[in-house]
Amino acid sequence: MSATMLKDCLVKCALRNEWFSQDYADKHHQGHESENNIRFEWEDEFMVRGVTHLEFLDAGTYHMCGVHPTMGEFAYPIANMQLIYLHHPNGTPTTLAFSQDLIGSMDQENDQEKFELRIELCDAEPFINPIAGVYIAHRDIPRALKNA
Repeated sequence: MSATMLKDCLVKCALRNEWFSQDYADKHHQGHESENNIRFEWEDEFMVRGVTHLEFLDAGTYHMCGVHPTMGEFAYPIANMQLIYLHHPNGTPTTLAFSQDLIGSMDQENDQEKFELRIELCDAEPFINPIAGVYIAHRDIPRALKNA
């Protein structure tokens, strides 16, 4: 793919508010959220530049790597993750990873200038967000890492 076909990818992640009522919003606020009826508890947005294409992998394995203050370096495979690869011309993708139980909805839009991903996370399941674009349900975190 030529450099002129590179696009930016806007990634928007939001945590649904389980108490939000669309019915209440429709009846009292023309379908919009209000101060006492908010749709999302928080929203996170970031841009990944120079993307050629997106690749989605259901039930993939994410390799969580890092350095723990007492354990030192670690690497754990985490199965059953929704993986999204944002491919770059150099062959190295940016990887987004979500525990499947966390995903409430996922939408993608493409136009001539950019890709846009919108992911709504369910708030019923506790999770960690160790780095931008990675959301791991607490129950999917390796036991050895939880006990460290």
